[in-house]
Amino acid sequence: MANFNSSHYLAGGQCFGPFMARNLTPEPSNGMPEGLTEAEFIKVLRTGEDIHCENGHEPNDPICALGPDTPTLQVMPWPTYHSMTDADLKAIYAYLTAIPPAEPCNTVQNGCPGFSGDATNTPNSYAYTNTNDCPNPAPPQ
Repeated sequence: MANFNSSHYLAGGQCFGPFMARNLTPEPSNGMPEGLTEAEFIKVLRTGEDIHCENGHEPNDPICALGPDTPTLQVMPWPTYHSMTDADLKAIYAYLTAIPPAEPCNTVQNGCPGFSGDATNTPNSYAYTNTNDCPNPAPPQ
């Protein structure tokens, strides 16, 4: 059985080298996953474009500042999803709108160990404090 940290499930913040996963849970202000409309969500999964980083859409988005200098998603396995039917992608979007909003344990301000932010370059270091709510290393998900 998987060990899920349900209070932070799908909340992003996980580092993959210098890249950080985005929070896919609904934004409390509008209920949209990652702040995307259904049409934007489908576009992202079809093309792999991080629309928050393309064409200055949100120039102050801190995840865009982590790099790379391309709006292509580096963490989301969009090539796996890009050929799904519209009905399937709409079902995923509906699921993501139905789960509770969550905050990530790790933030851009914490950085990714050895790559960015306040994280140290010490091997096996973690970007955020080890707590019961946010254990380091994070449990497998």
